[in-house]
Amino acid sequence: IDDHKNLESFGAHQISRGRLTRYHWNKDNNDDPVFELYRGGANEVLVTTIERDRAKGEFQAKDGEGKMLMTGTLDHIMAFLDRKLSIEHGETIVTE
Repeated sequence: IDDHKNLESFGAHQISRGRLTRYHWNKDNNDDPVFELYRGGANEVLVTTIERDRAKGEFQAKDGEGKMLMTGTLDHIMAFLDRKLSIEHGETIVTE
């Protein structure tokens, strides 16, 4: 339940920053919860999904096409996605 609250808070924060337009809970093939993040209006696109790999004891972030972006703790996943979405939204300049 705490993870669900944290993910919904993360999603709401991203929406309030204008980086996303909505989030949605779905289920995977094993009937486990998947947190989906969307961008756009009438032609919205799935930006990323966050799900838990119970066997490995970690969370996974995937892009809208299902490609793995990152695995780790929920805090690390959210920090990674916060930076990624900030860059995509033009708020952060990458100087690497």
